[in-house]
Amino acid sequence: SAATTCFWKARSDGNDSPRRDQHQVNIIDTPGHVDFTMEVERCLRVLDGVVVVFCGVGGVQAQTETVWHQAERYNVPRICFVNKLDRLGSDFLHVVGEMRERLGANAVPVQLPIGRDSDFVGVIDLIHREALLFHDETLGARYDVRGVPEPYAEEVERRRGELIEAVCEQVEWLADRYLAEEPITPADVKRALREATVANRLHPVLCGAALRNRGIQPLLDAICDYMPSPADVPAVQGVNPNSGEPVLRRADPDGPFSAMAFKIQSERHGDLYYIRVYSGALRERSRVYNSNQGKMEHVTHLYRMHANTREQVQEAGPGAIVAATGLKVSVTGDTLCDRRKAVVFERMQVPETVISMAIEPRTQADKRKLDDALESLAREDPTFRRAVDSQTGQLLISGMGELHLDIIRDRLLREFSVDARVGEPRVSYREGLKSAITIEETFQKEIEGRGQFARVVIGFEPAPCGSNLEFANQVPKDVLPLHFARAVERTLTQGSVGGVLYGFPLINLRATLMEAQTHPVDSTELAFEAAASMAQRRALEEGGCELYEPYMRLEIVTPEDGLGDVISYVQSCRGAIHEVVSREALRVLRAVAPLATLFGFATKLRSLTQGRGTYTMEPLEYRPAPPGVLDFA
Repeated sequence: SAATTCFWKARSDGNDSPRRDQHQVNIIDTPGHVDFTMEVERCLRVLDGVVVVFCGVGGVQAQTETVWHQAERYNVPRICFVNKLDRLGSDFLHVVGEMRERLGANAVPVQLPIGRDSDFVGVIDLIHREALLFHDETLGARYDVRGVPEPYAEEVERRRGELIEAVCEQVEWLADRYLAEEPITPADVKRALREATVANRLHPVLCGAALRNRGIQPLLDAICDYMPSPADVPAVQGVNPNSGEPVLRRADPDGPFSAMAFKIQSERHGDLYYIRVYSGALRERSRVYNSNQGKMEHVTHLYRMHANTREQVQEAGPGAIVAATGLKVSVTGDTLCDRRKAVVFERMQVPETVISMAIEPRTQADKRKLDDALESLAREDPTFRRAVDSQTGQLLISGMGELHLDIIRDRLLREFSVDARVGEPRVSYREGLKSAITIEETFQKEIEGRGQFARVVIGFEPAPCGSNLEFANQVPKDVLPLHFARAVERTLTQGSVGGVLYGFPLINLRATLMEAQTHPVDSTELAFEAAASMAQRRALEEGGCELYEPYMRLEIVTPEDGLGDVISYVQSCRGAIHEVVSREALRVLRAVAPLATLFGFATKLRSLTQGRGTYTMEPLEYRPAPPGVLDFA
């Protein structure tokens, strides 16, 4: 993802009025490919608003749904922008309909396109009843503001009425004015539209063609008009790491400092940490407290980023997105704060990897370079993992898809000068508990002359599909000190215990600490970690283990004459067809299938459709695998 900071003077009243107030806009551009869904995840965690870009031809695609639901989970306000309206086959209103049907969005157009395909020349502003016609000779940098063209007049009035009615349904004071038949000015509509957008009850839809800069100025105006400022969003909730009590942090420059490190970028002279400031101020050459690691960090320099260039700044306040150097132990998702008023914000959700491949250096001299490079890449990207296969001793790298790992391999050569050999991709399986069970475990030993004691009673049960390892503590603090409970949680949720079938990592498991007993002298964190690990191992052995495999969501676009062959092939891949819809002369097939059967899918699809078929694929969830799906013989 690329980050930049820009300044924009939005028009206050109409498109022909002078530009007045200057707004600072921090922009993060994320990749659209599903293999890089973590880039979207960590950016949504720290942003106050999102512009979701849709293709005017392709409409709502599989990865669009993923991004939309990620934004819903973080309750981030959204503006929609339908792009590529200068392409053959684009249809603005059809895409708006898909937003409502497939995303459940309350999508409300605030513009209409003038012309379509190669005749797309501008947009109509429904609020001000104005046409914006962009100049070809300036590549859209300049435009003329005119009245609504006669052929569009009737539709503009109808769509404008629908816009006002949609806003009235969400904003009470505008509805009262509408029902009383009082005049409603464009300023009233914009104020109410902002209120509904910030509250996430409505999603304005704009249109354009970014390649030719058509519709971009009105989009920037809309960002300033409808997206929230840091002062508009609710206070960020965290917890006090010492007491566990909830803590709120408001966008107050005079409040206690709090921020989140959401991205790490490896550089030759040290890592660059991207930081979102929530409250207080972050200053150059200052010391901050990492409340997740429990360590102090030194901030050497602060930069305002402009993609691959940077501007040094002395201080950053609430809402700022800056890059810092000098930090050493922080990782993606860590909270930085004032040690005297510590807080820990909720960490980002890191999706499970779905594909792995073996990797080895071409020469023995490259082994150390490969280890250092993989460590650096893993620190940058939380969805990239590396591990040693316990059965073969091979070094495995894991990621979100073939493209993800291909780019990792390319970066190894381009940035780290490591030429590595890689094996064939393999599926990342998981294991989970079959049936609920309660385990009582006592750890009592003498280690290096000191007694170690811990007794725990832990209930283990299968969690819903798609869950990571979950932990709940039912033991009061006066019976079990908080640091012992954290040792149990750390072991059960972050430990290296794998399943008992093949040793794959665990998913869909919920553990509840029901009882615990300590010794006034011999109880230690090490003892409770050991007891928790032994209890988990017994639970998997006595409760039974089940193999899970990753399923992918597919969206295939094919000509009608190839539809039958494509459906047959998907079904032969143990796939399930969910729906087939028409898109002019094409058919769009939506299905799910296990990843293990989809290697080489692109080549097969091209063969079945004479090269005319396309597809997108994204991780859906882990599901129980049928017997015999793995054969290591």
